[in-house]
Amino acid sequence: MGTVKAVIFALLHPFLRVYIKLRFGDYWALKEHLQRRPSPLLRQAYEKYFMGYGSYVGVDSKIAGRPYFPHGCVGVFISNDAVIGRDAVIFQQVTIGSNTLPDSKRPGSPVIGDGVYLGAGAKVIGGITVGDCCRVGANAVVVRDLPPHSVAVCAPTQVIQKAGLDNTFRVKIGGVDYVSRNGRLVRETQPE
Repeated sequence: MGTVKAVIFALLHPFLRVYIKLRFGDYWALKEHLQRRPSPLLRQAYEKYFMGYGSYVGVDSKIAGRPYFPHGCVGVFISNDAVIGRDAVIFQQVTIGSNTLPDSKRPGSPVIGDGVYLGAGAKVIGGITVGDCCRVGANAVVVRDLPPHSVAVCAPTQVIQKAGLDNTFRVKIGGVDYVSRNGRLVRETQPE
């Protein structure tokens, strides 16, 4: 039955996109609508839209206003239980994620204040609060509360030299070992 539903959705999807544009204006308004009146078909269209950008924005996440995505909503993950204030600026590859580990010190989802700037690749994880007007630098990982008007950045890169590193990508597919060579997976040859 799942295959039949997938085919029906694939046939309806172009019409749903037009309907969503005409009825709601954009997918952010659709998100607000889905929070008030759930619809499995519209929810699937909503999720497919964000998947097209390699993103996930939880329907149940609470976002005051619309965040600004300077480079588009590419690779962005926003947990279903996250709360984001007004005028957030979110760059590509940002994660605002829940911590569901049972033995964690900070389980739950982040609460992001108003006017927060999240740099490219930033990760804000767990039941923490990021205060108003904070900046989180590119690739910073935030797992503790940030007071208002503060900046979180990564430490400088630490270089560790090691002899004989082999960074060949290896994977097993169907019981066969492969390695990457010139941008392609090829069978790994046995040592002679």
